[in-house]
Amino acid sequence: MDPFRDERLFDFLLFLVFSIRYRQFELILTQKSIDHARKTPVNSTVLITTATAPPEGIPHLAMTGVAARLVSAKAAIFFWASQGVRNIVITDATDVVLLNPEEVKLLEQMNVRVEQLHFMQDHEQLRLRGKGYGEGKLIEFALDHSAILKEVEHFFKCTGKVYCRNFHAIAQMIESSQLGNIFWGHFSDLHALQAWADMRFFFTSKEFCRRHILPAYAQADDSAGVAAEFFCLRAITQNLSPIYSLRPLLSGFAGSTGNQYPDESLGALDYRYPSWIGK
Repeated sequence: MDPFRDERLFDFLLFLVFSIRYRQFELILTQKSIDHARKTPVNSTVLITTATAPPEGIPHLAMTGVAARLVSAKAAIFFWASQGVRNIVITDATDVVLLNPEEVKLLEQMNVRVEQLHFMQDHEQLRLRGKGYGEGKLIEFALDHSAILKEVEHFFKCTGKVYCRNFHAIAQMIESSQLGNIFWGHFSDLHALQAWADMRFFFTSKEFCRRHILPAYAQADDSAGVAAEFFCLRAITQNLSPIYSLRPLLSGFAGSTGNQYPDESLGALDYRYPSWIGK
Protein backbone atom coordinates (compact mmCIF):
# COMPACT_ATOMS: atom_id res chain seq x y z
CA MET A 1 0.00 0.00 0.00
CA ASP A 2 1.31 3.41 -0.95
CA PRO A 3 1.95 5.39 2.30
CA PHE A 4 1.65 8.67 0.41
CA ARG A 5 -1.64 7.87 -1.35
CA ASP A 6 -3.94 9.47 1.26
CA GLU A 7 -1.82 12.61 1.38
CA ARG A 8 -1.77 12.88 -2.41
CA LEU A 9 -5.53 12.44 -2.56
CA PHE A 10 -6.05 15.12 0.09
CA ASP A 11 -3.82 17.62 -1.73
CA PHE A 12 -5.46 16.90 -5.08
CA LEU A 13 -8.94 17.48 -3.63
CA LEU A 14 -7.68 20.63 -1.93
CA PHE A 15 -6.38 21.81 -5.30
CA LEU A 16 -9.80 21.30 -6.90
CA VAL A 17 -11.68 23.01 -4.05
CA PHE A 18 -9.42 26.05 -4.25
CA SER A 19 -9.86 26.25 -8.02
CA ILE A 20 -13.65 26.17 -7.78
CA ARG A 21 -13.93 28.48 -4.78
CA TYR A 22 -11.73 31.18 -6.25
CA ARG A 23 -12.61 30.94 -9.92
CA GLN A 24 -14.25 34.38 -9.77
CA PHE A 25 -10.85 35.95 -9.06
CA GLU A 26 -8.64 36.26 -12.11
CA LEU A 27 -5.64 38.21 -13.27
CA ILE A 28 -6.84 39.97 -16.41
CA LEU A 29 -4.26 40.81 -19.05
CA THR A 30 -5.70 42.66 -22.04
CA GLN A 31 -4.41 42.37 -25.58
CA LYS A 32 -3.26 46.00 -25.33
CA SER A 33 -1.05 45.26 -22.34
CA ILE A 34 0.29 42.11 -24.06
CA ASP A 35 1.27 44.16 -27.13
CA HIS A 36 2.89 46.76 -24.86
CA ALA A 37 4.81 44.08 -23.00
CA ARG A 38 6.33 42.79 -26.24
CA LYS A 39 7.87 46.21 -26.86
CA THR A 40 9.13 46.85 -23.33
CA PRO A 41 12.64 45.76 -22.23
CA VAL A 42 12.55 43.44 -19.24
CA ASN A 43 14.84 44.32 -16.34
CA SER A 44 13.96 41.18 -14.39
CA THR A 45 16.46 38.69 -13.01
CA VAL A 46 16.25 35.10 -14.27
CA LEU A 47 17.96 32.27 -12.41
CA ILE A 48 18.72 29.36 -14.73
CA THR A 49 19.57 26.04 -13.07
CA THR A 50 21.60 23.46 -14.99
CA ALA A 51 23.37 20.15 -14.50
CA THR A 52 25.43 19.81 -17.66
CA ALA A 53 27.26 16.56 -16.84
CA PRO A 54 25.04 14.53 -14.47
CA PRO A 55 26.32 11.26 -12.99
CA GLU A 56 24.91 7.90 -14.03
CA GLY A 57 22.04 6.32 -12.16
CA ILE A 58 19.80 9.36 -11.60
CA PRO A 59 16.13 8.27 -11.37
CA HIS A 60 13.85 9.48 -14.16
CA LEU A 61 16.62 11.12 -16.19
CA ALA A 62 16.77 10.17 -19.86
CA MET A 63 18.80 13.07 -21.30
CA THR A 64 22.28 12.26 -20.00
CA GLY A 65 24.52 13.20 -22.94
CA VAL A 66 26.71 16.17 -22.11
CA ALA A 67 26.65 17.56 -25.67
CA ALA A 68 22.85 17.52 -25.90
CA ARG A 69 22.43 19.09 -22.45
CA LEU A 70 25.07 21.74 -23.16
CA VAL A 71 23.64 22.79 -26.53
CA SER A 72 20.01 22.88 -25.36
CA ALA A 73 20.90 24.90 -22.24
CA LYS A 74 22.91 27.42 -24.27
CA ALA A 75 20.06 27.77 -26.77
CA ALA A 76 17.64 28.60 -23.94
CA ILE A 77 20.01 31.20 -22.49
CA PHE A 78 20.40 32.92 -25.85
CA PHE A 79 16.62 33.03 -26.15
CA TRP A 80 16.32 34.69 -22.74
CA ALA A 81 18.89 37.28 -23.81
CA SER A 82 17.14 37.94 -27.11
CA GLN A 83 13.96 38.80 -25.17
CA GLY A 84 15.75 41.65 -23.44
CA VAL A 85 16.26 40.11 -20.00
CA ARG A 86 18.99 42.17 -18.36
CA ASN A 87 20.22 39.89 -15.55
CA ILE A 88 20.88 36.17 -15.99
CA VAL A 89 22.30 33.98 -13.22
CA ILE A 90 23.43 30.55 -14.41
CA THR A 91 24.07 27.95 -11.72
CA ASP A 92 25.47 24.54 -12.66
CA ALA A 93 25.60 21.62 -10.22
CA THR A 94 28.23 19.62 -12.11
CA ASP A 95 31.05 22.17 -11.83
CA VAL A 96 30.69 23.22 -15.48
CA VAL A 97 30.99 26.81 -16.70
CA LEU A 98 28.26 26.85 -19.32
CA LEU A 99 29.21 29.88 -21.43
CA ASN A 100 32.69 30.56 -22.77
CA PRO A 101 34.25 34.07 -22.63
CA GLU A 102 33.31 34.84 -26.23
CA GLU A 103 29.66 34.01 -25.56
CA VAL A 104 29.62 36.11 -22.39
CA LYS A 105 31.11 39.04 -24.31
CA LEU A 106 28.47 38.64 -27.00
CA LEU A 107 25.70 38.85 -24.41
CA GLU A 108 27.34 41.87 -22.79
CA GLN A 109 27.14 43.63 -26.15
CA MET A 110 23.36 43.14 -25.85
CA ASN A 111 23.45 44.76 -22.38
CA VAL A 112 22.86 41.41 -20.70
CA ARG A 113 24.60 40.95 -17.39
CA VAL A 114 25.62 37.32 -16.86
CA GLU A 115 26.79 35.65 -13.67
CA GLN A 116 27.98 32.05 -13.79
CA LEU A 117 28.13 29.93 -10.63
CA HIS A 118 29.13 26.29 -10.40
CA PHE A 119 29.75 23.62 -7.78
CA MET A 120 29.95 19.84 -7.56
CA GLN A 121 26.77 18.27 -6.23
CA ASP A 122 26.65 15.25 -3.93
CA HIS A 123 26.27 12.47 -6.50
CA GLU A 124 25.25 9.83 -3.98
CA GLN A 125 22.45 11.97 -2.54
CA LEU A 126 21.34 12.80 -6.06
CA ARG A 127 21.11 9.12 -6.98
CA LEU A 128 19.13 8.39 -3.83
CA ARG A 129 16.82 11.43 -3.77
CA GLY A 130 16.51 12.35 -7.46
CA LYS A 131 16.85 15.42 -9.66
CA GLY A 132 14.13 17.39 -7.83
CA TYR A 133 16.20 17.24 -4.67
CA GLY A 134 19.21 18.37 -6.70
CA GLU A 135 17.21 21.27 -8.12
CA GLY A 136 16.56 22.56 -4.63
CA LYS A 137 20.26 22.43 -3.83
CA LEU A 138 20.97 24.40 -7.01
CA ILE A 139 18.58 27.18 -6.01
CA GLU A 140 19.95 27.22 -2.47
CA PHE A 141 23.52 27.57 -3.77
CA ALA A 142 22.50 30.44 -6.04
CA LEU A 143 20.76 32.29 -3.19
CA ASP A 144 23.83 31.86 -0.98
CA HIS A 145 26.47 32.88 -3.53
CA SER A 146 25.01 35.03 -6.32
CA ALA A 147 26.02 38.70 -6.30
CA ILE A 148 23.13 39.56 -8.63
CA LEU A 149 20.53 37.83 -6.46
CA LYS A 150 21.83 39.73 -3.44
CA GLU A 151 20.79 42.94 -5.21
CA VAL A 152 17.15 41.96 -5.75
CA GLU A 153 14.25 40.77 -3.59
CA HIS A 154 12.45 38.78 -6.31
CA PHE A 155 13.54 36.62 -9.22
CA PHE A 156 12.31 34.29 -11.93
CA LYS A 157 13.59 30.74 -11.80
CA CYS A 158 13.72 28.59 -14.93
CA THR A 159 15.07 25.11 -15.39
CA GLY A 160 17.92 24.84 -17.87
CA LYS A 161 17.01 23.81 -21.45
CA VAL A 162 13.68 25.65 -21.09
CA TYR A 163 12.54 29.17 -21.96
CA CYS A 164 9.25 31.09 -21.74
CA ARG A 165 7.96 32.29 -25.11
CA ASN A 166 5.53 34.85 -23.64
CA PHE A 167 7.86 36.10 -20.93
CA HIS A 168 7.18 39.78 -21.60
CA ALA A 169 3.45 39.27 -21.08
CA ILE A 170 4.05 37.27 -17.89
CA ALA A 171 6.39 39.94 -16.54
CA GLN A 172 3.89 42.68 -17.40
CA MET A 173 1.13 40.79 -15.59
CA ILE A 174 3.29 40.43 -12.49
CA GLU A 175 4.31 44.08 -12.53
CA SER A 176 0.82 45.46 -13.11
CA SER A 177 -0.65 43.24 -10.38
CA GLN A 178 2.26 43.94 -8.00
CA LEU A 179 2.82 40.28 -7.28
CA GLY A 180 5.57 38.99 -5.04
CA ASN A 181 5.09 35.32 -5.91
CA ILE A 182 3.33 33.33 -8.61
CA PHE A 183 3.41 29.59 -9.28
CA TRP A 184 1.44 27.57 -11.83
CA GLY A 185 -0.20 24.16 -11.73
CA HIS A 186 1.01 21.16 -13.70
CA PHE A 187 -1.72 18.85 -14.96
CA SER A 188 0.06 16.71 -17.53
CA ASP A 189 1.99 14.80 -14.86
CA LEU A 190 -1.03 13.73 -12.81
CA HIS A 191 -0.38 10.26 -11.48
CA ALA A 192 -2.41 8.32 -8.90
CA LEU A 193 -4.50 11.39 -8.03
CA GLN A 194 -1.34 13.44 -7.46
CA ALA A 195 -1.42 17.10 -8.52
CA TRP A 196 1.90 18.83 -8.98
CA ALA A 197 3.14 22.37 -9.11
CA ASP A 198 5.04 23.19 -12.28
CA MET A 199 8.47 23.99 -10.91
CA ARG A 200 10.14 24.51 -14.27
CA PHE A 201 9.33 28.21 -14.19
CA PHE A 202 8.08 30.49 -11.42
CA PHE A 203 8.46 33.95 -9.88
CA THR A 204 9.18 34.30 -6.17
CA SER A 205 10.68 36.39 -3.42
CA LYS A 206 13.90 35.24 -1.83
CA GLU A 207 12.16 35.12 1.55
CA PHE A 208 9.32 32.89 0.35
CA CYS A 209 11.75 30.67 -1.49
CA ARG A 210 13.94 30.12 1.55
CA ARG A 211 11.05 29.70 3.97
CA HIS A 212 8.77 27.43 1.94
CA ILE A 213 10.17 26.27 -1.41
CA LEU A 214 13.63 25.06 -0.40
CA PRO A 215 12.26 22.94 2.51
CA ALA A 216 9.73 21.44 0.07
CA TYR A 217 12.48 20.52 -2.39
CA ALA A 218 14.47 18.98 0.46
CA GLN A 219 11.68 16.45 1.09
CA ALA A 220 11.82 15.06 -2.44
CA ASP A 221 12.60 11.36 -2.71
CA ASP A 222 12.26 9.88 -6.18
CA SER A 223 13.25 6.43 -4.91
CA ALA A 224 10.08 6.49 -2.77
CA GLY A 225 7.97 7.75 -5.66
CA VAL A 226 7.42 11.24 -4.22
CA ALA A 227 8.61 14.06 -6.46
CA ALA A 228 9.63 17.57 -5.40
CA GLU A 229 6.63 18.99 -7.25
CA PHE A 230 4.30 17.22 -4.82
CA PHE A 231 5.83 18.83 -1.73
CA CYS A 232 6.15 22.18 -3.50
CA LEU A 233 2.44 22.13 -4.34
CA ARG A 234 1.62 21.53 -0.69
CA ALA A 235 3.80 24.46 0.43
CA ILE A 236 2.33 26.73 -2.25
CA THR A 237 -1.33 25.92 -1.58
CA GLN A 238 -0.85 26.39 2.16
CA ASN A 239 0.74 29.82 1.83
CA LEU A 240 -0.54 31.48 -1.35
CA SER A 241 -3.96 32.31 -2.82
CA PRO A 242 -5.36 30.33 -5.76
CA ILE A 243 -6.30 32.25 -8.88
CA TYR A 244 -6.55 31.98 -12.66
CA SER A 245 -3.90 33.75 -14.72
CA LEU A 246 -2.03 33.84 -17.99
CA ARG A 247 -0.20 30.56 -18.63
CA PRO A 248 3.56 30.60 -19.28
CA LEU A 249 4.23 29.12 -22.72
CA LEU A 250 7.30 26.98 -22.08
CA SER A 251 9.50 25.47 -24.77
CA GLY A 252 12.65 23.42 -24.65
CA PHE A 253 13.62 19.90 -23.67
CA ALA A 254 12.65 17.66 -20.76
CA GLY A 255 15.57 16.01 -19.03
CA SER A 256 13.29 13.23 -17.79
CA THR A 257 12.41 12.07 -21.32
CA GLY A 258 14.96 13.74 -23.57
CA ASN A 259 12.06 14.95 -25.73
CA GLN A 260 10.97 18.44 -26.65
CA TYR A 261 8.10 19.89 -24.63
CA PRO A 262 4.88 20.19 -26.67
CA ASP A 263 4.05 23.71 -27.83
CA GLU A 264 0.33 23.20 -28.38
CA SER A 265 -2.20 25.74 -27.14
CA LEU A 266 -4.56 24.68 -24.35
CA GLY A 267 -7.27 26.99 -25.64
CA ALA A 268 -9.01 29.02 -22.93
CA LEU A 269 -6.57 27.66 -20.34
CA ASP A 270 -3.83 29.72 -21.95
CA TYR A 271 -5.49 32.79 -20.43
CA ARG A 272 -7.20 31.25 -17.38
CA TYR A 273 -4.70 28.80 -15.96
CA PRO A 274 -4.75 27.59 -12.32
CA SER A 275 -2.04 29.33 -10.34
CA TRP A 276 -1.24 30.71 -6.89
CA ILE A 277 -0.17 34.21 -6.01
CA GLY A 278 1.06 36.30 -3.10
CA LYS A 279 2.02 39.92 -2.63
